[in-house]
Amino acid sequence: MTQTPVPEAAPAPSPGAPRIASVDALRGLVITLMVFVNDLGETPQAPAWLKHVGVNADAMHLPDVVFPAFLFIVGVSIPIAFERARALGQTRGQLLRKVLARTASLLVIGVVMVNMEKYEPWPNGLWGALAYVAMFLTFAVVPGEAGRGRTLLRAGRAIGAAALVALVLAYRTAEGKALVLGPLFDRTDGVWLRHSWWGILGLIAWAYLAASVVYLVAGRRREWLVGATGWLLLLYVAARSDLPGQLASRPWLGWAAPALAGVEAVFAWVNDQVGIGGSGSLAAITMAGCCLGSVLTKGSGIDRPAERIRWALAFSVGLLLVGALLDAPYGINKIRGTPSWCMYCSAITCAVWAFLSWLMDVRGRCRWSRIFQPAGANPLLAYLLHPFLYLAVGLAGERALAVVFFHHSLPAAATVMGSFVMALLVVQATGLIARLGYRLKV
Repeated sequence: MTQTPVPEAAPAPSPGAPRIASVDALRGLVITLMVFVNDLGETPQAPAWLKHVGVNADAMHLPDVVFPAFLFIVGVSIPIAFERARALGQTRGQLLRKVLARTASLLVIGVVMVNMEKYEPWPNGLWGALAYVAMFLTFAVVPGEAGRGRTLLRAGRAIGAAALVALVLAYRTAEGKALVLGPLFDRTDGVWLRHSWWGILGLIAWAYLAASVVYLVAGRRREWLVGATGWLLLLYVAARSDLPGQLASRPWLGWAAPALAGVEAVFAWVNDQVGIGGSGSLAAITMAGCCLGSVLTKGSGIDRPAERIRWALAFSVGLLLVGALLDAPYGINKIRGTPSWCMYCSAITCAVWAFLSWLMDVRGRCRWSRIFQPAGANPLLAYLLHPFLYLAVGLAGERALAVVFFHHSLPAAATVMGSFVMALLVVQATGLIARLGYRLKV
């Protein structure tokens, strides 16, 4: 099943700080849509425009817009969340520690999900189901007020973390190889748990880290944020043009050859571990979201909804033009993370926000968004709950799983409707769990 990422919800606002209805609605819509396309997957009878394009395609379909829309919303949330935290007295150092902890948590979840998709070491998906339970416990939000609920959740977090470590240590690949510590400590008889990539949530983690660090340095200086978006796009170009090697070949840089050789070695190692080009272009989407988010913060100088909408539409046109300029050399492709795909999707998401802002912030039409609100308020839970439900049902055997996947054997229209109903059920289940006092946050 193709996984599409999910942004993390912004921290709860400080007392008296108004929420931006259009941002919350956009987040909820995107999370619902990502559950829908994940459930539909690559079902043969589904329409082509509801399937991801291939690695060699020069195009994009609706599912190819969901992931970058999520990344864009992550970026929008960064300035809003940081400004609220700074208003509460948190320093840049404290915010940086939170960013690093959140990045590490997303990487852990992403790696675990990648490996349960690549190979399930125990029967009927048991390892994966237990891993999800462990993550639900480990990353549960503990309430600040004392009480029985706080005690139980704190104990659950400790148990979940211990269980997650035990499951990671118990993991075996298809060849029976055990976990080792990673590429720096690799052995010929072992393989790291991440033996392919960091996973969708890992890609989000790197993009979130890059955009957050830039915002901590630049603040609301929008010219810096726009410039950083361009520089991150250029990482895609640099990673595909052998930039260190080209610099080393310049005669006038001969005196710096030893230093350049070291830079090339570091660049190659980091690129091998993180994928500088792809991570840079994805981070550019999140950085573009930061540009919009900086307009939505208090004191940005653009305070009226109408002014914000005009700015967003102008910014969207600019992103479209950048995408058009980069279309010819690299094409449009999600899997390759091409710059034109990044900028086109950012422009679409920015324009959709502008429409929602006009509808909700200007016209006050907000009721329709209530059905998606649970996903927007607790997005990580909604994202993880969907695959967990399938794994939990799969524990009962293939027949039980066939019942859940029954809609995938129906005609195209019924299959699409079934996946949409599944997405709504997951969103409402997320809301029910939240009303019981549980939230998930890294």
